Amino acid sequence: MKNLLYPLVFATAFVATACTSTNETDFDTPVDPNGKTAISFSVEEQRRALTRAGFTDITKIAMRIKSEATGKANRYTRTVATAAAASGKDYSSITVDGAYVRYWDDAYGRAANLSVFAIAVPNKDDIKNDEKSLEEKLTAGTDTWFTETTENEKISWKISTTQTSTTLDDEDLTYSNNIKDGGTGGVYQYDFTQNKYPNDNTSLSDGRMQFRLQTATETDGPGKFDKGHLMFNHALSRITVNLKKGDGYPTTGAFEFTNGTSVKILNVPVSGDLDLTNGTWSNRSLGDIVSMYQKQKAATGAVYTLMAQILPDYVISATSTTNMLTFTIDDNQYFITQQQMYDALKDATGMTKKDASEVTMEQGLNYNFTITVKKTNIINVTAVVQPWSDVNAEEFTPSNARITLDGIYDSNSGKKSTDFTLYRVLDESDEITDTYVGKKWNGNYTDAATLAENTDGSWSTNWYFESNKAYYHFRTVNEGITIEGTSDTDNSVADYFIIEAGPVASTDPHWGAPMTNEPVYNVTNGYTDCLSSAIGATNAKINITDQHMMSNITVKLQTTDGNDKVTLAGAKVYITKLHTTGNVLMGTGLVTPTGNVTAQQEMTGNNEGTEFTYAIVPQALVRATTNATDDDYVGITIVTADNNQYYIVKKLSEITASTVSNVKSQTQGSAIKRWFPGHTYTYTFTLKKAGIDKITCTVEGWTDVTADNKNISLED
Repeated sequence: MKNLLYPLVFATAFVATACTSTNETDFDTPVDPNGKTAISFSVEEQRRALTRAGFTDITKIAMRIKSEATGKANRYTRTVATAAAASGKDYSSITVDGAYVRYWDDAYGRAANLSVFAIAVPNKDDIKNDEKSLEEKLTAGTDTWFTETTENEKISWKISTTQTSTTLDDEDLTYSNNIKDGGTGGVYQYDFTQNKYPNDNTSLSDGRMQFRLQTATETDGPGKFDKGHLMFNHALSRITVNLKKGDGYPTTGAFEFTNGTSVKILNVPVSGDLDLTNGTWSNRSLGDIVSMYQKQKAATGAVYTLMAQILPDYVISATSTTNMLTFTIDDNQYFITQQQMYDALKDATGMTKKDASEVTMEQGLNYNFTITVKKTNIINVTAVVQPWSDVNAEEFTPSNARITLDGIYDSNSGKKSTDFTLYRVLDESDEITDTYVGKKWNGNYTDAATLAENTDGSWSTNWYFESNKAYYHFRTVNEGITIEGTSDTDNSVADYFIIEAGPVASTDPHWGAPMTNEPVYNVTNGYTDCLSSAIGATNAKINITDQHMMSNITVKLQTTDGNDKVTLAGAKVYITKLHTTGNVLMGTGLVTPTGNVTAQQEMTGNNEGTEFTYAIVPQALVRATTNATDDDYVGITIVTADNNQYYIVKKLSEITASTVSNVKSQTQGSAIKRWFPGHTYTYTFTLKKAGIDKITCTVEGWTDVTADNKNISLED
């Protein structure tokens, strides 16, 4: 054990002779020319699980000594000493400026009971913290020894939020408080049988320093003052983060901190007051460590090793999802929560402040985390506390946004649909302002996911969020639909797919997207009012609402029971002057009719001629706002079995909605001027030999197909 010899009395002239006595140990204290007896100490830096040792370089120590005597007011003094490096010997010699010499005689002499509270920054002889020197951190009176109305053994301390090797060394506060009432291992008592002070720590006594009579049964007589043994403890906690390169990153290159930043530690104590009497902190202020110190030589197997120190007593909760660490590599931002940190530490040893609900970071412990970083997630996080106590923690695997997809369920049949293709398009932030809006709907939607069905019924994709600057729009369409576009590279181009009128049974194209509220179609902007903004890396559930993109037109024919009854069997129904093709924009779901107007489109009917259906491209029923001619109107022609075309409605836009159900785009009693996607329009015609008696129309929304809170699950 290396000890620091601290005779806080003599001028420099006495240093060389301090340890030359042959009758006593190295703790022999000389007497000054005025006959006063010095207050003397030995000192060590206490490190858990390592051999105790003195400081390895010149170190300034500031001390506050408290003298108590029965029936007298407490006296205090502030003093400073400098310890030399304990090189080649088991203690450090001391140089004390004459202004800081302190004596028992001035501290109530034989009646004194001394407590000592000291601070130091190891191996530093000229340190300031928050513009104050070490001695200025301690209270001082106007005289060498002074009294206080209110005792004050507290000091303030502040750490840097941007940490370097210099700040780590300069702010590594240590303190000693083992010489006090209730203190342990701080007192050397003179051994009158051996005529010397013990010089090993097996003979240390507890409590305060005092005068000891040679004969314990006497009330006065010869004796010796105790010598003190200061044990310094680290006042801060340290965190070391080792980052290893995992799958997805090339063996060479890449794996760089974005914008020069490194690992950040979030919302931790960065300043406060340390009570030297008991080693507790108060009045702590919180802040972020915005940059840890990056060591030039990383730990074995790691690409980066970073270190920081904070005030202790930061609580790592077993259940909190609050982020504690974050770092960004190659635009991939990773977060580690308190819960994940706790899980890594919960089975570790070497800590005293740990239970089933939390780990509290302790003074003098370096919490060492090794994190293997994949392109898509964080894996193999281990934790160890060093160097005083090694703590090995279980590995854990926090997720970083792998995309999986649960099946889309048809609420009509209750069966899961496998007839869909999932697409995405990147919505990048503005390159000039680096702002993100997430409503750039256009782009190349031809990047389809490879889907694999899992045993639990979900779907895994081959997709990952490449970085935390990657925001995507997700879209689904029926399997087999071809995505059209004029460019595979220009994100300003609007991709689309083609729809075409036809029998309902075979023509039912779907389009799906994440929605923020109930889908409502706008004839100018599609579904933009309810579309979700582009989605970034997240573990939250994402719902996709699947929409029917055609208008389902049903025509029901009925007749009277009288002499003007019409035979319906064999009748045919045609929709006239309409667009039979259209484009659906992948980004917004907007439907635009295309091509020339078709003269007529025959609907599919039953054998009785009573009901006809057809899927029609959504469109306006009148194409001109002013001076419209008959060619601008969508109409219906009904032909009976004898081919008499005497049932004709030229302007369907004049028919009003008699009943409206589950539809916001149409009001009851108003004219139906447009067919909307996902709507069923049922027209009922009562035919008589003289013509059409009456026409009614009901409007009903098709049933939305929506994944029940389990569409895209972003988890590994």
